[in-house]
Amino acid sequence: MWERAAEAAGINADWARTIELVGRASECYLRAGQARAAARAQAIAGDALTKWGRIAEARQQLTAALEILRADPDTDTVRALDHLSTAVIYASPADADRLSAEALTLGQALGVTDHELSELFSTRGTYLLRTNRRPEAASYYRESARLAEQAGDSMRLGRALLNLADALLPTDPGTAAETARTAAGQLRRVGDRGALAVALINLAEALLILGDWNTAEAELTRPADSDALADNEVLVSERCLLAALRGETAAAETMLATLTDLRASEDPRDKAVISGIEGFIAAALRQSHAALRHARATLAHVDALGMSHECLRWAWPLAARAAHDLRDTATIGKLLALLDSSPPGYLAPMLLAERDLTHARLAASASASDQASIGAFTAALDRLREQSTPYHLAHGLLDYAAYLTTLDDAEAAAAAIEEARDIARLLRCQPLLDRGTGVTLAELRVTP
Repeated sequence: MWERAAEAAGINADWARTIELVGRASECYLRAGQARAAARAQAIAGDALTKWGRIAEARQQLTAALEILRADPDTDTVRALDHLSTAVIYASPADADRLSAEALTLGQALGVTDHELSELFSTRGTYLLRTNRRPEAASYYRESARLAEQAGDSMRLGRALLNLADALLPTDPGTAAETARTAAGQLRRVGDRGALAVALINLAEALLILGDWNTAEAELTRPADSDALADNEVLVSERCLLAALRGETAAAETMLATLTDLRASEDPRDKAVISGIEGFIAAALRQSHAALRHARATLAHVDALGMSHECLRWAWPLAARAAHDLRDTATIGKLLALLDSSPPGYLAPMLLAERDLTHARLAASASASDQASIGAFTAALDRLREQSTPYHLAHGLLDYAAYLTTLDDAEAAAAAIEEARDIARLLRCQPLLDRGTGVTLAELRVTP
């Protein structure tokens, strides 16, 4: 009963309570001489520790549990392997590869249920996603969702779909939004608060990419009342990011101060989330040096997260723009080299568009009047329209307007500024509006 209570606490995303309850279960099993059952409970604790961001401790617990559970492999062994592969997925991709494959192979050999098999396919998909193999990961998530639906398992179906939405975000945000919405519906049905928060984050991220910031705000705010998620730091962090993007710095700093678990977490994603928010707060305050420093701190997690992770997708353009404002061409060169070092298939389309824009800014800085520079800007803007976000397009339009001002093309500059300001009004993005208000070259070049 303690073990079942711990599993319920885990579904409720109460990791401390989960660990406490599973500890009681383990003590009972050990007093009864049931070492294997105690190891199974220990694996549950390890999974909770992973989700709480205490990765090193999670690995210790799961490795110890597997020393017992491997002796006579069964479903408990499969689950422990699955949990351990999740715990090591950022720190040791090679181990995650080996463990997730072992769990999936063993699960099929033992003939585990579709419920269990769905989980194994999803974990394997997450390993593939973290190693930049997004189309391959999506195929595993789809199979995970099919198995869960076949088993009538709303919880695992919701988890598979939220992961699928994550895989689709860089290339198909519209479908990602629909998928994340469906995932959230499934997870609400079973009360899986932890996974529901992640599904809503993926939905909000898709809406940010699509430029529907008002709906993103509503989706992030509503669960505080309807789903008792007011204190969920994952959701608070996304609301904090949106506030920072909109220039609501006081609100963003207040929310940021509450993210104590994320700050203490060993998970690279959590670290990247914090530094990314700090970067956009600094940018809104026109603190380019700080914005660049925080953005580069986010980019430092590229080996663990992959260049197209959502945190890095937002951090790279922020870093490149801050470096441009500081006229730091050496840093711009390093940022471009970071993208160039990745295979093109591993880069999200919005990063490719931002790379084009960065090259256009460099060309414009090198030449006061050059048809090649104009061509570079127009090509970059076309790509931003097709493959990036309205927010990044607006910044690109203002870059172009600044360059047109040097050519004394006031009419074209005004048109670009007005389009950017229309986007800013739609997004309710004050830093963009402030930047678009500038009418002189100097004002246009100062980027919040």
